[in-house]
Amino acid sequence: MRKNTDVQRFPHSALLFRFCLRVLETRRKGSKVHDQEVGNILQYNPSDTSHWKRGKKAVRSVYALEALAQTLDVDIETVQDIVDGAVDFEEAWLDFSEAEEEKRLSAEAGGEIAMQRRDRQLLLEKVASDLLAKASVASVPVYLPEVLQVLPFIQVSQGEVSDKIARSSRVKPGLYSIRCRKGEMRGHTRAAIAREIARVILYSERDSFSIPPKLENLSFFEIVDFSNALIVPREALRAEIQKVPSKMNMVKTLSDVFWVPKSVIRARLAFLLLETATTDVFMTDPLAVTIMGASARRSALDLSEDDSGGQALEAAEVVEVSERAEAIAAGNTSRS
Repeated sequence: MRKNTDVQRFPHSALLFRFCLRVLETRRKGSKVHDQEVGNILQYNPSDTSHWKRGKKAVRSVYALEALAQTLDVDIETVQDIVDGAVDFEEAWLDFSEAEEEKRLSAEAGGEIAMQRRDRQLLLEKVASDLLAKASVASVPVYLPEVLQVLPFIQVSQGEVSDKIARSSRVKPGLYSIRCRKGEMRGHTRAAIAREIARVILYSERDSFSIPPKLENLSFFEIVDFSNALIVPREALRAEIQKVPSKMNMVKTLSDVFWVPKSVIRARLAFLLLETATTDVFMTDPLAVTIMGASARRSALDLSEDDSGGQALEAAEVVEVSERAEAIAAGNTSRS
């Protein structure tokens, strides 16, 4: 009996190949990228590259994943999530695209802009808190339909969405529609819907919520920060942090509790560290960038099947960032 040669034994590896190819095309501004150029990153011959692309070769080794992340300049957690099946292509691409935009804008912004972002974020925290209180949200994860009950001018429905997980549009003056992709509600879908809720409020209903006029250099950050505050409330996060066992991966545990992508949790933890920071913190070295990108500094330990190494590394990063923030805030600007 003839075997079905089209069956993918390792579908997540095939997804990883597709993601790497897309990233290379983006890095080269849409120019043609051949399959073998992806294979060359791992020193694969054409046969191995073909098997990888078709899901007939597993790509899971520590060295392979680290090489892909470093060569493509992407967060190694995104690569790991793909091979673990934790995210699909659209979710992985959303994480990559937003990380790229944050990186670009952060590079253009100096310490003063970072401080302005923090100050505006504190204001948006209050708006989000009032909105959640009005919706009587008292537990986590935040249930978005409860929030939408106090936002009658926004309707959410499932349907076909091209190139995004969710997209908002104006139906008529004062009425907006958010369409999200069909299927199981996942953390990335919830985050994408929250982003569109934030986009509608900040772009079209700003005056209704007494939010100060928009600053163009902060418009992207405002949407991200406001949506994150809606689905990961500050006080709820503080409470849940205390419940995470010391041996658990904090970011992963909290992402499960709040039903959001890990990138959202990392951003919220960074905010907790910076919300009371003094001016010196923002003007001394790119500390904010160090904190935001702490999870990107991964070692081979975090990629092993035994996650104990990853837990230790995660904890070490949180301690390192916390100590640096506290030291600088106290006036100690020395570098170890």
